[in-house]
Amino acid sequence: MTEDPESKPPSPPRANWRVVLRRVVYPLLVIAVIAAVIWWIEYRPGDNVSPTGERYGPVDLPVALVPLGAKVAAEEGALAPDFLLESLRADDMRLSDFRGQAVVLNFWATWCGPCRKEIPQLVEAYDRHRDEGLVVIAVNLQEGRGIVRPWAEDFGMEFPILIDRDGEVGDKYRARSLPQTYFIDPAGVIQSMFIGPLLDERDGTDVQDAISDSELDLRIAEILSPVTDEGS
Repeated sequence: MTEDPESKPPSPPRANWRVVLRRVVYPLLVIAVIAAVIWWIEYRPGDNVSPTGERYGPVDLPVALVPLGAKVAAEEGALAPDFLLESLRADDMRLSDFRGQAVVLNFWATWCGPCRKEIPQLVEAYDRHRDEGLVVIAVNLQEGRGIVRPWAEDFGMEFPILIDRDGEVGDKYRARSLPQTYFIDPAGVIQSMFIGPLLDERDGTDVQDAISDSELDLRIAEILSPVTDEGS
């Protein structure tokens, strides 16, 4: 018995691979290339070395800034460890550059919700006390300048913002929970350290592990007092 060709089920249509390539594969390749270019711009090899050839990250404190027998460590009562990092403005800065000034050293990241909430508090504190000699240094952990710059502009962060690309400075300061803030006096000694966000009392709600405006001012006053005493 001869099988009727018309009784056979129709063959499934062949995939048009050119259409698949054009509509799916090529766009994915373009996206991948763009992502690679962005990554290269932000994290290209050699970016962790300063123009002088010195590697960014923790560095030794100059001997002249370490009194005999003084301890250098990221803990209260010790000299704050020094570091060299690139700023958002593409110039190099060391923590030791600010010896003689009271410093609020804050570790943060744009992806950190509590960090974003406390930025206005840091800005306000800096505006209140900058004429008294206070410096706020915001160390961003492992993000590129292109990511950080819009945040700095939106929040009016006029104090130094440093980029810790590989997180080595954050590791040195044990900044494993963000935000984390160190209060350093003009002699370079860490007077206190706080893990958690600064509390904006205008929200009307308390935040666990948050520091109030009044306590923030007390900690700032503690590190500013040597400056005031020297000027009196």
